[in-house]
Amino acid sequence: MSNIQKTARLTPLLQGQQPEEVAHISSFAMIRKGNGLLLAKKIRPEFSAGKWVFPSSIINFGEHPEVAIMRIVREWVGVDSKKVRLLDVQSYGDKHWDLCFVYEVSIDEIGKLSQDIERAEYFDRGKLPPEFRSDNLEVLQNLENKMKV
Repeated sequence: MSNIQKTARLTPLLQGQQPEEVAHISSFAMIRKGNGLLLAKKIRPEFSAGKWVFPSSIINFGEHPEVAIMRIVREWVGVDSKKVRLLDVQSYGDKHWDLCFVYEVSIDEIGKLSQDIERAEYFDRGKLPPEFRSDNLEVLQNLENKMKV
């Protein structure tokens, strides 16, 4: 792991203090159909409205990341995952620390979308939409770089 640049830390707080440091632990689904990757265009929350993202979410406290990705896929695209395989674990940040579990997920079809999703489509890697969130692109690029090794 020679490419690690920063070390994340979480500082204990006194009762009533607000944290300067934040930790997000999330699961991301890489769902492929041929050469396409499934992306969802968000309606809510406001900070991601109009953006394309991978099916992903913060993991509930105590929830296993693999159980979380199956829940996320079911909630976002309305179908049960057929196959789930861990591809990567990525860590970013300092004061805002993200720990991302990236899974390959197989589904048969797209079902009923979440009310927070405008639409879901498959995109070729070379033709990702301009509204693709930069943090999701970073997850994809880091995954691709590790797969080349």
